[in-house]
Amino acid sequence: MKYNTLINILDNFNDDVAYMSKFINPKKVINIAQERDNYQDVLTDMCRFLTKKLEDTHIVEVSYNSPFELQEILEQYANEHTLINISSGNNLSSAIAYEAMLKYKCSMVYMDVSEEKVYRINAKGIKTLDCDHVRFGVKDYIAITGGKIVTDDTVDYMTDDYYNMLFIILDHYDLWITTKDYIRNHTLSQTDVSIDIASSDYNTPIKKLFRKFMTIDCVKEIREEADRLILIFKNDDIRKYILSGIWLEHFTYNMVKEHRKVTDVKTGVRFLWDEDRAEVENELDVIAVAGTQLICISCKDTRRYNSGSLNELDIYAEQIGGTTVKKILVATKPSKGQYVDERAEKMGIKILVFDGDVDKFKTQMDEIIND
Repeated sequence: MKYNTLINILDNFNDDVAYMSKFINPKKVINIAQERDNYQDVLTDMCRFLTKKLEDTHIVEVSYNSPFELQEILEQYANEHTLINISSGNNLSSAIAYEAMLKYKCSMVYMDVSEEKVYRINAKGIKTLDCDHVRFGVKDYIAITGGKIVTDDTVDYMTDDYYNMLFIILDHYDLWITTKDYIRNHTLSQTDVSIDIASSDYNTPIKKLFRKFMTIDCVKEIREEADRLILIFKNDDIRKYILSGIWLEHFTYNMVKEHRKVTDVKTGVRFLWDEDRAEVENELDVIAVAGTQLICISCKDTRRYNSGSLNELDIYAEQIGGTTVKKILVATKPSKGQYVDERAEKMGIKILVFDGDVDKFKTQMDEIIND
């Protein structure tokens, strides 16, 4: 049955509302929000998003203070060609919607984001609806909450240089971990294309590894002097890839991208929480969409992550995905901080430590995405 009007009862996070609006594609959408601190922002953000997604749909914004006002609004718009979306809202608004459904012979719809199921409810009973054809990307999820992607590094990771370097890193992981940590802790100076490292017994393993990078033309020269070892790189991007944790973001991106349910994934995402406030910019290392599930990942190529790292991931992820978002912290070593694992568990954050075993990491990541 084609529905002329879709009534959405909004909450703070409304990805399910956006999905249902796109799925139903009605002639008119009525967005209703309870008047509280940020209700006008909620209405504005959803209207802005749906205006771009539903070009021929008329969108109406309405607010209410009391349950009686909500009842009056539903009575104004409800008829047999109306669908009331109760995916957001609260128990009381759902009860009021149920009363309107019975009185005006309309239907209700509920989307279970975690289970990726949609249920239509009316006087005849409950029916499951197929909405597999509706797919949102990372950009959409950020836009639903009024945000905007400023830049991302996804395209950069498609270059041969990055893939070739990552292959060498994974193929010589123990050597990589040893030399990488030494270089980071004993760099004397650096330019855009070179780093000077204090000479030591580590010279031999460093030269062994970086000669492999020379075979793919990412390292141009290894120069050994009396008290230092000088590494010359192809360009500044290659130097940053080796000296920072970008390689771990790249690896995590590849593992997530291979999952059968993942339809979109971006890495190095810098975004605005509010596209009207360009001064408030945030960043997440990897953001993915698996079905109707948003996944936010922070990558730490260190053991120096703590409660602050968890709080940052928790705040950024829930700002764009609400309480249903999946939060993962990927690290190369267990944390030295006290109670980090316990705090992560309380915050719903999964910690994944990559020890060089690619198959094990992929299995663990797949389990988290599938859960």
